[in-house]
Amino acid sequence: MRILEYILLGLVQGASEFLPVSSSGHLLLLEKLGIGEENLFFNVCLHLGTLLSVLICMRKPLAELLRHPFSKTTGYIVLASVPTVALALAFKYLAPSLLGGAYLPLGFMLTAVLLFASEKLTTPKLAPINGKTALLTGVFQGIAVLPGVSRSGSTIAALRFCGTDRSTAAEFSFLLSVPVIAGSALYEGAECAVTGALQNVDWLALAAGVVAAFFAGCIAIRFFLSIVKNKSLLPFSVYTALLAVASFFVL
Repeated sequence: MRILEYILLGLVQGASEFLPVSSSGHLLLLEKLGIGEENLFFNVCLHLGTLLSVLICMRKPLAELLRHPFSKTTGYIVLASVPTVALALAFKYLAPSLLGGAYLPLGFMLTAVLLFASEKLTTPKLAPINGKTALLTGVFQGIAVLPGVSRSGSTIAALRFCGTDRSTAAEFSFLLSVPVIAGSALYEGAECAVTGALQNVDWLALAAGVVAAFFAGCIAIRFFLSIVKNKSLLPFSVYTALLAVASFFVL
């Protein structure tokens, strides 16, 4: 049974990490419903599974960045990561209660509002990504550390507010996830080593969950990139709004 539970959690993590619906919110909601439990090491491994999926699916633009490490895009990714890290650490050490899920309905609703606004209130004038856009996107990504707030949804919304076209916004959001997911996995991995979270691990169930997260992540990335150019994000806005209502009653 534990293998099936871990596979389910892996599928949810992989899909919701790259769709604009909040992976942390979904996992927390499932936890409140009695599916899964707070397990730092398991979360680290799921992050590694989703990291591998984005490395595979975005291998061409990532290879281009490696060939040109001092390109503007690389600089913008680094620039955006600075406010993200600052906000993530601020939330963790100055307002840890916000990360516990008490405000999960508000997080889902914020995602719904951002997605709705990105469709209805964005400027029709398209503009390339610049330093100001990267910083704003990094701020939105930092806020997405809150459960229920989608990282991909908030970053794409920020880019759309600045006039970035849909395809570029989605690609930049996925590229931006690489240092964030990798950094989060390293940080939480260090915590696991300090707290002794590696004891009594069900390695078979863990491996099944990671594999599920990887394949779900690959499918989610491919699916989202195929629809984001011509399809509205409003269905995701409606979905997260309904999740806000549902999580309010669950909590």
